[in-house]
Amino acid sequence: MSKTIFPRLLLTATAILSAGQCYAQSELQIRARQLPGWDLKQREGRCQIGVWVDDRAEVRLRGDRIWVTTTQGAKGRDEGSTCSQALPFNAVRDFQIRQITGRSRVSMAQDPSRANNYTAMFSVEDRQGGGDNYEFEVTWRADADVTSVPAPFFDDVRACQDTVRQRFIAQNGRGAYIDFDAFADRPGASANRSQGQGQARGQRWSDQGRDQERIQGRGTAKSRSESREISYSCVIDTQRNLVKSGVYNYSGESVRMDSRNRVK
Repeated sequence: MSKTIFPRLLLTATAILSAGQCYAQSELQIRARQLPGWDLKQREGRCQIGVWVDDRAEVRLRGDRIWVTTTQGAKGRDEGSTCSQALPFNAVRDFQIRQITGRSRVSMAQDPSRANNYTAMFSVEDRQGGGDNYEFEVTWRADADVTSVPAPFFDDVRACQDTVRQRFIAQNGRGAYIDFDAFADRPGASANRSQGQGQARGQRWSDQGRDQERIQGRGTAKSRSESREISYSCVIDTQRNLVKSGVYNYSGESVRMDSRNRVK
């Protein structure tokens, strides 16, 4: 075997590994459309979830929001999910799943409960290549009066990411989005005050008290013409359960698709 073959093999292997990494761990968040007769007061509810999956994905349902997290393969997408009401933020019983379409199996990975902030999770594995449409119906009964249920747990990481995503989209317009990494960090407040590390542009952490917490993480910001790695951080008011501020900074080199519309 000639010496020139080894670099070519190495380059090919590197390209294949890079392509595989590009298709892993991306997330899409949507709000389910309301079915005719939408009624939050009903004791019984259902959602008909439709997604396109290539290889492996997790689908989460909380309230009327649906997250499609691609763990392997091409990025999954919504195919017109609908609900008759939001999944209640209280005890639900008789939570059932019925698969309608899809060449592989959709399985229940997590029932909604107080421990997980009433978030249902489903697992989809499509190993046949090329992807397929999956449609399944979930139904439930509420154990209490839906109109008097307690407020849901405050999902501070999700709220932080939503704030950062909205700021990025406002700056970059249609077609812009952020794929966040699966995990976020919570640096200690005392370390923040003494060291001031990880500051974003124009952001001061020295005024954080016991009722505030910082969340930070990483992701990939994309527009129609460019892709860049980012770091993001938020200040959370833990007393009032709200995001006080959310910022992002670019942390990697730009990958350009064309010369127009640089990400901001």
